[in-house]
Amino acid sequence: MKTIFLSLMLLVSLFSCSNEREIRSSAVPQMSVQELRSLRDSGEIFFLFDVREEWEREIARIEGSKILDQKAAKLISTLSPESLMVFQCRTGRRSQLAAEYFQTQGFTRVFNLKGGIDAWSTEIDPTVPRYKSKK
Repeated sequence: MKTIFLSLMLLVSLFSCSNEREIRSSAVPQMSVQELRSLRDSGEIFFLFDVREEWEREIARIEGSKILDQKAAKLISTLSPESLMVFQCRTGRRSQLAAEYFQTQGFTRVFNLKGGIDAWSTEIDPTVPRYKSKK
Protein backbone atom coordinates (compact mmCIF):
# COMPACT_ATOMS: atom_id res chain seq x y z
CA MET A 1 0.00 0.00 0.00
CA LYS A 2 2.82 2.41 0.86
CA THR A 3 4.47 1.78 -2.53
CA ILE A 4 1.19 2.39 -4.36
CA PHE A 5 0.63 5.60 -2.41
CA LEU A 6 4.15 6.87 -3.07
CA SER A 7 3.85 6.07 -6.78
CA LEU A 8 0.57 7.95 -6.98
CA MET A 9 1.97 10.96 -5.15
CA LEU A 10 5.00 11.07 -7.45
CA LEU A 11 2.75 10.97 -10.50
CA VAL A 12 0.47 13.70 -9.16
CA SER A 13 3.38 15.91 -8.09
CA LEU A 14 4.81 15.87 -11.60
CA PHE A 15 1.84 17.90 -12.80
CA SER A 16 0.85 21.24 -11.38
CA CYS A 17 -2.76 22.35 -11.10
CA SER A 18 -1.54 25.76 -12.16
CA ASN A 19 -1.05 24.34 -15.63
CA GLU A 20 -4.12 25.50 -17.53
CA ARG A 21 -3.73 23.06 -20.42
CA GLU A 22 -6.90 21.25 -21.40
CA ILE A 23 -7.43 17.99 -19.55
CA ARG A 24 -6.64 15.21 -21.95
CA SER A 25 -9.34 12.85 -23.06
CA SER A 26 -9.82 9.98 -20.66
CA ALA A 27 -12.39 7.48 -19.54
CA VAL A 28 -12.68 9.36 -16.22
CA PRO A 29 -15.84 11.47 -16.33
CA GLN A 30 -15.75 15.11 -15.31
CA MET A 31 -18.12 16.26 -12.56
CA SER A 32 -19.13 19.91 -12.56
CA VAL A 33 -19.16 21.88 -9.33
CA GLN A 34 -22.94 22.18 -9.67
CA GLU A 35 -23.18 18.37 -9.85
CA LEU A 36 -20.95 18.07 -6.77
CA ARG A 37 -23.18 20.48 -4.87
CA SER A 38 -26.25 18.43 -5.88
CA LEU A 39 -24.48 15.23 -4.84
CA ARG A 40 -23.69 16.72 -1.43
CA ASP A 41 -27.28 17.88 -1.03
CA SER A 42 -28.65 14.45 -2.03
CA GLY A 43 -27.24 12.68 1.00
CA GLU A 44 -25.73 9.93 -1.15
CA ILE A 45 -22.54 8.49 0.32
CA PHE A 46 -19.45 9.57 -1.60
CA PHE A 47 -15.81 10.39 -0.96
CA LEU A 48 -14.22 13.70 -1.97
CA PHE A 49 -10.44 13.46 -2.11
CA ASP A 50 -8.25 16.56 -2.34
CA VAL A 51 -4.91 15.88 -4.05
CA ARG A 52 -3.41 19.29 -3.29
CA GLU A 53 -0.58 19.96 -0.88
CA GLU A 54 -1.29 20.85 2.74
CA TRP A 55 -0.28 24.52 2.25
CA GLU A 56 -3.01 24.78 -0.40
CA ARG A 57 -5.64 23.26 1.89
CA GLU A 58 -4.69 25.80 4.56
CA ILE A 59 -5.74 28.54 2.12
CA ALA A 60 -8.92 26.97 0.78
CA ARG A 61 -10.82 23.71 1.04
CA ILE A 62 -14.16 22.24 0.18
CA GLU A 63 -15.93 21.20 3.35
CA GLY A 64 -15.92 17.44 3.80
CA SER A 65 -12.95 16.78 1.53
CA LYS A 66 -10.17 14.47 2.66
CA ILE A 67 -6.56 15.06 1.74
CA LEU A 68 -5.20 12.24 -0.41
CA ASP A 69 -2.50 11.03 1.93
CA GLN A 70 -1.41 7.63 3.18
CA LYS A 71 -4.39 7.45 5.56
CA ALA A 72 -6.80 8.17 2.68
CA ALA A 73 -5.06 5.61 0.47
CA LYS A 74 -5.59 3.04 3.22
CA LEU A 75 -9.28 4.00 3.40
CA ILE A 76 -9.61 3.67 -0.38
CA SER A 77 -8.10 0.19 -0.22
CA THR A 78 -11.05 -0.86 1.98
CA LEU A 79 -13.74 0.58 -0.30
CA SER A 80 -15.95 -1.36 -2.67
CA PRO A 81 -15.04 -0.94 -6.35
CA GLU A 82 -18.49 0.68 -6.79
CA SER A 83 -17.83 3.40 -4.19
CA LEU A 84 -18.41 6.90 -5.52
CA MET A 85 -15.18 8.90 -5.44
CA VAL A 86 -14.55 12.46 -6.61
CA PHE A 87 -11.01 13.84 -6.86
CA GLN A 88 -10.24 17.57 -6.78
CA CYS A 89 -7.30 19.94 -6.85
CA ARG A 90 -7.02 23.62 -7.72
CA THR A 91 -8.09 23.47 -11.37
CA GLY A 92 -8.50 19.77 -12.16
CA ARG A 93 -5.15 18.66 -13.60
CA ARG A 94 -3.62 16.76 -10.67
CA SER A 95 -6.96 15.34 -9.62
CA GLN A 96 -7.48 14.02 -13.16
CA LEU A 97 -4.32 11.95 -12.80
CA ALA A 98 -5.36 10.62 -9.40
CA ALA A 99 -8.83 9.71 -10.71
CA GLU A 100 -7.27 7.92 -13.68
CA TYR A 101 -5.00 5.97 -11.35
CA PHE A 102 -7.83 4.75 -9.13
CA GLN A 103 -9.91 3.88 -12.16
CA THR A 104 -7.07 1.60 -13.32
CA GLN A 105 -7.22 -0.04 -9.88
CA GLY A 106 -10.76 -1.23 -10.61
CA PHE A 107 -12.92 1.55 -9.17
CA THR A 108 -15.91 2.12 -11.44
CA ARG A 109 -17.50 5.32 -10.05
CA VAL A 110 -14.56 7.71 -10.18
CA PHE A 111 -14.91 11.38 -11.16
CA ASN A 112 -12.64 14.38 -11.57
CA LEU A 113 -13.99 17.73 -10.34
CA LYS A 114 -13.91 19.91 -13.44
CA GLY A 115 -12.28 23.25 -12.65
CA GLY A 116 -11.34 22.12 -9.13
CA ILE A 117 -11.63 24.32 -6.09
CA ASP A 118 -11.14 27.36 -8.30
CA ALA A 119 -14.47 26.63 -10.03
CA TRP A 120 -16.04 25.84 -6.66
CA SER A 121 -15.01 29.28 -5.41
CA THR A 122 -16.23 31.20 -8.46
CA GLU A 123 -19.44 29.25 -9.12
CA ILE A 124 -20.63 27.82 -5.79
CA ASP A 125 -19.03 29.40 -2.71
CA PRO A 126 -17.27 32.76 -3.15
CA THR A 127 -16.19 32.66 0.52
CA VAL A 128 -13.62 29.99 -0.47
CA PRO A 129 -10.44 31.94 -1.31
CA ARG A 130 -8.82 31.68 -4.72
CA TYR A 131 -5.05 31.48 -4.94
CA LYS A 132 -2.17 31.05 -7.36
CA SER A 133 0.32 28.22 -7.36
CA LYS A 134 3.73 28.83 -5.76
CA LYS A 135 5.41 27.78 -9.01
